[in-house]
Amino acid sequence: MASRVVFDPMAALAVAPLISSTCRLWYSADQDLFLRVFTSPTNRPKSDAILPTYFKEFLAAGLPRVLGLLAVTLSTVVGNYYLRHDSLVATGSLRWYQAGATFAVSHLLFVPFVAPRIRTIMEDDRSKGLPSKILDEWLNSFRTWTVDLAAWACLVVAVARNVSA
Repeated sequence: MASRVVFDPMAALAVAPLISSTCRLWYSADQDLFLRVFTSPTNRPKSDAILPTYFKEFLAAGLPRVLGLLAVTLSTVVGNYYLRHDSLVATGSLRWYQAGATFAVSHLLFVPFVAPRIRTIMEDDRSKGLPSKILDEWLNSFRTWTVDLAAWACLVVAVARNVSA
């Protein structure tokens, strides 16, 4: 029991979805910032030559991070549900954890709209447009500031309700 003074696994489980959601939100905002550099008028001529190979490497490194953080968020929400259900109901945080998980999964709803454009950039299929123009078509902050931010906000409320209880 003394070890829980130093490290309480249930407390760690309670905050884990918020931590992973924070990391995903930050990564998403950074991704938007870093990719916008390629669409600036100053960089656009060079970007069209660089983007196909850049995306191959960027996706190879970035996709596991996004999916990994999403998996951590979902698995820890599920863990909270099964291991802390009564506590979540008592604090009124259950619905907030569930909403956070729902918004987190909603991140994947954008894949069918973005994946074909990313593939076109990676294959350097100029018949469908210049890579920087294709990047312009889908690069927006909508996903970040809707589902990613909503997931994070719900999990902030969920954790805050646990801490205040």
